[in-house]
Amino acid sequence: MAALRPYTGVYRLGGDHRLGIDRFISDNGDSTLLFCDYATGLVRPLFRISPTEFAMGPSFAVRSPVELVVEFQMDGQGDAQGLTMRPTGGAATFAAKQPSRDEEVVLRHGDITLAGTLIAPATPGPHPAIVLLHGSGPLTRHSFGPWPRFFNSLGLAVLVFDKRGTGASTGVRLDASTGAPATLSPRYYPDDLADDALAALRFLQGRPAIERKQIGFWGSSEGGMLATQVAARSKDVAFAIDSSGFMGPLWETLLYQAGALARGRGAPDVDVAETMAFTRMWMEVARTGKGYEQFLTRRQAIIASGRSSLLSYESGNFTSLEQMRWVWTHILDFSPLPALGRVKAPVLGVWGEADPLTDAPKAASAMREALSKGGNRDVTVKIFPSAGHSLMETPSRKGMAPGVFDYLRQWLFARVRLSPVIADDMTWRASQTRPGRDLGREDRREAVRTSLTEFQVFGAALRLKSFTTSDRTRTPARISRSFNDP
Repeated sequence: MAALRPYTGVYRLGGDHRLGIDRFISDNGDSTLLFCDYATGLVRPLFRISPTEFAMGPSFAVRSPVELVVEFQMDGQGDAQGLTMRPTGGAATFAAKQPSRDEEVVLRHGDITLAGTLIAPATPGPHPAIVLLHGSGPLTRHSFGPWPRFFNSLGLAVLVFDKRGTGASTGVRLDASTGAPATLSPRYYPDDLADDALAALRFLQGRPAIERKQIGFWGSSEGGMLATQVAARSKDVAFAIDSSGFMGPLWETLLYQAGALARGRGAPDVDVAETMAFTRMWMEVARTGKGYEQFLTRRQAIIASGRSSLLSYESGNFTSLEQMRWVWTHILDFSPLPALGRVKAPVLGVWGEADPLTDAPKAASAMREALSKGGNRDVTVKIFPSAGHSLMETPSRKGMAPGVFDYLRQWLFARVRLSPVIADDMTWRASQTRPGRDLGREDRREAVRTSLTEFQVFGAALRLKSFTTSDRTRTPARISRSFNDP
């Protein structure tokens, strides 16, 4: 992974056209570079073909035929100073690397140590900052896909860290995908994750180069939900962005996933119905403690018939009633909605219409209603057509769904004060004001009015699209993984 570090950064083609090169760990554990074009939305892995040359295939998981070769220009210290893009059958284009400060950092709170990286602009501070929060699973700081460099390209300092119990961070991970642990912790989900996020907030507040009143959170899936919970626990959070996060009791999301994933892998209607019925059965046992023997009998019959695909979440791994009851009480019964009434910071929620892991229309409506009832006047929600869980376009997976990067850029420019050296060369003008200066009272009122009219839901119900073979075979036992998710 360290061998890829010299290539990473933001590269500028001219004007406000920027590219990002991020380090990325794929689902199979391979370390690679991720190429991101923030103007076109193209996002693809790069495959090394020489010490300074990398190739790009036609979609996220396909290497050939090669569509683009990226050659890095290195300095005497072995660090990239620019890159040349050579598309097949097209003219070469050069992009210069934009300076940044990448610092390895350690966050400590209680007996927990979180290892991370702070990516800061090279321009004088103090800078606004954003903390990125993981989806569920044992994810590191290199699981965020295009997002670290995207936010840095806007002039924000970006903090990413290895999740508790993962990578170089200590502790025991308790998240939505913990499943059926052998040791039943007294802790409740998502308290540990929220504590870690608040520790990240305090860490940034103590940095002189960070504007302490301009620190926000972004998260994907579980991390998106968590961003709203951190904002509920601290008034110091400047903004929260929920990308594909569940909004409602976690067990409802698992029930939705059981059916959506079965349909996504082409299961016949009778198998989808049986999957849903068995999911409801084991959830009722976990909730009430009744019917455990019947659950075991039914599970064994499903396994004996060779249809283990009907076993959703961790229902194939439970070894005791006590374990099932713990999973319900400590994880599945949690809902983020009650806390949203305490969130007063601006909130953006974005989802994909073709998401098989989160019921997008339901989550968008529930979040907007809960925040509005609590008196929050700056709530924006949007559902992108033809977008999956990671907001990549489906089924092609050639890049982000149209408009994703632009939408987040515009939303942030209306609410975050950026240094003029970054904001002045951007083409977008937030609420008819010049980017780079703080919005006045009337400007903020107009931004709020604009936000409240942008509740956009494309379609009355989620229409699942087709997925690649790798998407159809994803295990339903994990709420989300990383940027690789459909």
